[in-house]
Amino acid sequence: MTRKHTAPCGAAVAVLLLAAGNAYGSCAAVSASEQWKRATVIVDARALEGPTATGVQRFRVVRYLKGRGPGVIRVATGVVRKSDGSGVTSSVGLFVRRGERWRIFAEGSTLGILRTSVCDGSWRHGGSG
Repeated sequence: MTRKHTAPCGAAVAVLLLAAGNAYGSCAAVSASEQWKRATVIVDARALEGPTATGVQRFRVVRYLKGRGPGVIRVATGVVRKSDGSGVTSSVGLFVRRGERWRIFAEGSTLGILRTSVCDGSWRHGGSG
């Protein structure tokens, strides 16, 4: 990759990280118990991949805390990574990297894809468990 192509890619990553860092400021104040009530599914899961071209990522479920379902789930995280390295995110999207463990508060859909955001209460586990 040439130097002139490196700078735009670095800028795109910086924008994604800054958007993720400011996400909580975009959310209406909701209590943890309200987030629990609104979610149809709550899981602890490990990401099987990073951002994808569709914005839907696969996770291996460690355990279901609310609801039930398959061992591998598909989750719309709100972050898209295109084949050219560019990407799109909203201020409340989850920037998930492969191998990370997350607690996901989600709503289901008719296509079997769960939807979530930081406003729903989803967060990355700090530990390796």
